[in-house]
Amino acid sequence: MAGDRIAIDFGSSYTNIYKQGYGVVLSEPTVACLEVDVKGKNKIKAVGLEAKRYIGKTGSNSKIIFPVFEGEIVNETVAKEVLSTFLKKIEFKKGIGSTVLFSVPAGSDGSYFSKLKKLSYELGIGKTEFIESPVLSALGQDITLNATNPYFVIEFGGGSTNMGMVSLDGVVAGFSVNIGSSKIDADIIDLLIENFGLQVGLQTAEKIKINVGSLVEKDTMSIAVSGRCVETGKPKSISVSSKDIVEVIKKYYDKIADLAQALLAKLPVEASAEIRENGIFLSGGPSMIYGIEDYFAQKFSIKVVVANDGPYSVIKGAGALLGKPTLLKKLNLEK
Repeated sequence: MAGDRIAIDFGSSYTNIYKQGYGVVLSEPTVACLEVDVKGKNKIKAVGLEAKRYIGKTGSNSKIIFPVFEGEIVNETVAKEVLSTFLKKIEFKKGIGSTVLFSVPAGSDGSYFSKLKKLSYELGIGKTEFIESPVLSALGQDITLNATNPYFVIEFGGGSTNMGMVSLDGVVAGFSVNIGSSKIDADIIDLLIENFGLQVGLQTAEKIKINVGSLVEKDTMSIAVSGRCVETGKPKSISVSSKDIVEVIKKYYDKIADLAQALLAKLPVEASAEIRENGIFLSGGPSMIYGIEDYFAQKFSIKVVVANDGPYSVIKGAGALLGKPTLLKKLNLEK
């Protein structure tokens, strides 16, 4: 029986899977809830969306594990369980020719590939391919790569951010930094304690970020949130506006902009001229924040293009590459 060809974006916050012939078939949080049995051994209680519902609500015999942290696989055992569950959900066929194309951070080395190859082998996947995420992001935005006209891509994630100049040769100059939008969630939690005397959990902080996060200082969006009063310990509700958290939001995006500007300053003059003409391309979930196009355009003084389907640009680019064997062979990091 012929095996499936799939692409996996195994991210710190979300895992996306593309199945050739079907499209994007899974998008779930990269998280597991473990339960400790009477013998002290860990058992998987829930994975993905189901596990996320347990965050902040587990008892002493359960714990939440994020197997990928800041773009690195930090718990291979749980990573295997998470991927195994996801592959079962999409009814992955392990037969002859089964292949997985992994999106990997810019600048990944052999040690990271080895972890993914080990996982693949244990899960019964026959062949592995590795492509850097900025390249896949570009392909997912329908950018036609060639050798002489480079593009500059910033691919935002929850645990890390990838950026670089990409061409038909892959990532010509670029890197991955362990700065992701999950840092905003932690900063929002601290801000609410300090300014409002309200303690909230990670899921509430993320909800605030998604619903009213904005890079427009005079934005008037607001949301009602509930948590625990720091002084009394009793339940408390307040209204949080975009203006309340704008400095926290800007701090993250300013840091990414500074890193991108430093990279752009090191590029050859001719490449810089091409990028100025083409613009800077943004993707990833955090690229969907309100006002980013104008905010970054002012920062860089260059046209900024935000992907229409930002959270799925990488996985869609990976899916498209599965159908282009010649290009896949050229871009694959393991020749």
